[in-house]
Amino acid sequence: MTKVLTFFKGMLVGIANIIPGVSGGTFALILGIYERLLASIGGFGLRSVKVTIDFLMHPSRKNRRQEFLVSMREADAAWLLILLCGAALAVLASSRLITFLLDEYRAQTLAFFVGLIVPSIMVPVGLLGRKSWKEVLSCLVAAGMLVGLTLVFEPGQETASGLLTLFIAGAIAISAMILPGVSGSFVLMVMGEYRTVLEAINTWDFLKLGVFGAGCVVGILAFVRLLNHLLKRFHSVTIAFLIGLILGSLWVLWPFKVVASGEKIITGKNVFPVAFDAVVAWSIAAFVLGLVCSAGLFYMGKAREKTSSGV
Repeated sequence: MTKVLTFFKGMLVGIANIIPGVSGGTFALILGIYERLLASIGGFGLRSVKVTIDFLMHPSRKNRRQEFLVSMREADAAWLLILLCGAALAVLASSRLITFLLDEYRAQTLAFFVGLIVPSIMVPVGLLGRKSWKEVLSCLVAAGMLVGLTLVFEPGQETASGLLTLFIAGAIAISAMILPGVSGSFVLMVMGEYRTVLEAINTWDFLKLGVFGAGCVVGILAFVRLLNHLLKRFHSVTIAFLIGLILGSLWVLWPFKVVASGEKIITGKNVFPVAFDAVVAWSIAAFVLGLVCSAGLFYMGKAREKTSSGV
C-alpha cells in the first residue's frame, strides 16, 4: 500500500509539473515528501555514478554488488524510482489532456488545483520548528517575490529552439520545479520553450527529450544540494519561505483571467467575474472537488502514519 501511495503521489507531482502556474515542488511539499525527495536526489553524486559504473562493468563481483546496493539504499533509490515512475507515467499520459483542459476549460482546471492546494498548506506549516517574526518575514518576502515576478514577466512567444537552448531551459526549469510555488512550466513559457517540450512529449521526439532531460539532470543535481544545505542550516526560515511561494502561487492560479482571442495556454491577467455564469459555477464545483481530493490525500497520509507508528 505504501508503494502504491508513493506511485500515486509521483503521478500528482508529474501532472503538476506540466501545468503552467502549478509547481511540482508545491505538491511534493503538501504531500509530505518534499524533504525526503531533496535528500534522495541529493544522495546521488559522482560517487554514486562511479559505484554504479563499477557494478555494471563487473556485476559478478560480490564486493561491487554490495557497494552498489549500499549506495542505492543510502540514496533511498527504490522509493525515488517508484516516485519518478509515477511522475513519468503521469506526464506521458496526461500531456495532451492537460493541454486540452487548459486551452478549453482554463478556469475550471485552475480552480481544481487551487482547491487541492489551499487546505494542504497546513502540511508545511506543521513542519515549522518555530513561528517568529523571521519566519513571517520570510513567508511574506517569498509571496511578494512570486507575485511580483508574475506581474513583471509575461510568457514569451514559442520558439523553434536549438538543442543548446533546450538544454539550458531544462536546467533552469527543473530548478524552478523543485521550488514550491514556482512553476517550471511557466518558466518554460517565459523562455518560449513550453510548446516545444509538450510537442516533443506528444510526438516522442527522443532527441529533444534527451537533450531537455540532460539539462534537467544537471540542473536538479546542482540546485538540490543548495536547498538541502539551506534546510539543514536554516530549516524554519527556509520552510517559511517555501510556504510563501505556495501562497504566492495562488495568485498565478486564480481561475478567472483575461486572455487575448486565439491565445492558448497563456496565463493572462487576473480579473473578478462580473456575473455568476456557467463558467463560474463549474469552477466552484471544480474547486470543491479539489478540496475533497486534498482531504482524501491528507487522510491517507495520516492513516499511513498511524499504521507505521503502530497506533
